[in-house]
Amino acid sequence: MNRKWFILILVFIGGLIGTGASLVTAEIAHKTGDAEFCGSCHSMEPMANTFKQDTHGGNNEHGFVAQCVDCHLPQDSVFGYMLDKTKHGINDVFVENFTNTDEIDWIARREERERFVFDSGCLSCHQALLDKTTANNPKSLQTHAHYKKQLEENDPIQCVSCHVTVGHNGQLRSELNKTHPEFTFESH
Repeated sequence: MNRKWFILILVFIGGLIGTGASLVTAEIAHKTGDAEFCGSCHSMEPMANTFKQDTHGGNNEHGFVAQCVDCHLPQDSVFGYMLDKTKHGINDVFVENFTNTDEIDWIARREERERFVFDSGCLSCHQALLDKTTANNPKSLQTHAHYKKQLEENDPIQCVSCHVTVGHNGQLRSELNKTHPEFTFESH
C-alpha cells in the first residue's frame, strides 16, 4: 500500500473516531443537564420541583424550558462549560453518595448563589436588556443600566444579586423548609 493512502485512511479513521466521540460526549452532556436528571438525586428534589414551577422551567405561555446547566454552568466557551460540568458532576456524585446530604444547610447555601449561577447563561437569552437599540421595555433598560455600568467598570454585580429567586418560582425556601426546617418549635 502506498504511504499517502495509508496516511489518508488513518486521517479518515481518526476523523470518524473523533466525530463519534464528540457526538457521544455532546449527547451525554445534553442528557445530564435537565431537571429530570438533576432532580433524580434526593438532595436536588426541592430545587427541581420549584424549577419546574418557574417561568424558566416551562411555566410560561411559550413553552420554553431552560436546562439546569443553562444557568448553573458558564456559557462562555465549550471548554469552560465541559470543564465545569465535569468538576461539578464528580463533586455531585461524591457528595450524594459519600456524605449525609441531610446535614447540608441548603437555605444558607442560597446566600452563595453568585457562585452557582452564571451571568453568561442569563445573557445568552436576555442580552437585549442591556442594548438600547433592541430593548423592548424602556423601564427594564433603565433598571439594568446599573448592571451595564458595573460591567464596563470591570466591577460587575451578578444577575442573581438582584434576581434572588430567579429559576425557582420564589418558592425554594418554602420547599426546602419542608425537609430542612429553619426553625423548630419545642412544645412544653
